[in-house]
Amino acid sequence: MIQCRLIGQNIQRSQSPAFHNQLARSLNIDLNYELDELTTNCAHELQQHTLELFNGNVDSANVTYPYKEQVLIAADSIAPCAQRVNAANTLVKRNDKIVAFNTDYSGFITAFKQFRSKQPGNVVLLGCGGVGKAICFSLVDLGATQIALYDKEPSKVAELEQALSNESIDTIHLDESNLEHYIRRADGVLNCTPVGHYSTPGCPIDSSWLEEQSWVFDAVYTPHITKFTIAASRASIDVLSGFELFFHQANDAFMLFTGETPTKEQLDSIKHSQLSKLD
Repeated sequence: MIQCRLIGQNIQRSQSPAFHNQLARSLNIDLNYELDELTTNCAHELQQHTLELFNGNVDSANVTYPYKEQVLIAADSIAPCAQRVNAANTLVKRNDKIVAFNTDYSGFITAFKQFRSKQPGNVVLLGCGGVGKAICFSLVDLGATQIALYDKEPSKVAELEQALSNESIDTIHLDESNLEHYIRRADGVLNCTPVGHYSTPGCPIDSSWLEEQSWVFDAVYTPHITKFTIAASRASIDVLSGFELFFHQANDAFMLFTGETPTKEQLDSIKHSQLSKLD
């Protein structure tokens, strides 16, 4: 049996176990996916815990907030996608070695292409942690013309700016003094913070700033509809939900876990089932 885990904080409402276990059953794959909730903020403790899992009976794991950057120290090797982003959301044991991948990157590209035929344009990205990093590189490859970055920790913005310095993209370091200005003039606004999650409710910005933008994305998917996406919908702005990122990154992770590629019909069935369970 393939043993999989989800490592993170505040994950009790995650749809990951249901997605992977249901999809595995439909493909007659012997797989068990369980939650592995942690509370530590210590990178060394995370590393030790991860190594204990993989030295035991665990074959693969997803990694979510707030560990996507820290978990790299537990990997024996880092796939190019995770190396480029400097964050991982998927770990797979191969030849008794832990390999780190990033399916947030690939999952967002798939989700965005299904959502919108146009390029992203000028965007503002809120939150420069693990998922924000991955999505920035997705935006580069999707043809965004400018990425304005904001995080409450300026050091995270500076780090991501440096990581993007070799890419063909203009970046702007935002702070509280110019955040509203750039958001109001953006084509797209992306929430990659945990604000809006059931454990950290709220809206990451003043909702009145959402008026003329073309599209928004919210990485939060529990709940499925957030204050951020409600404000966008009221302003007739197109919304790409966090569920779409969850769904496509999960499918990419499943293929890494199992080596199997689900059919479109199987994925559509899982998607319908998953959406019906969300708040």
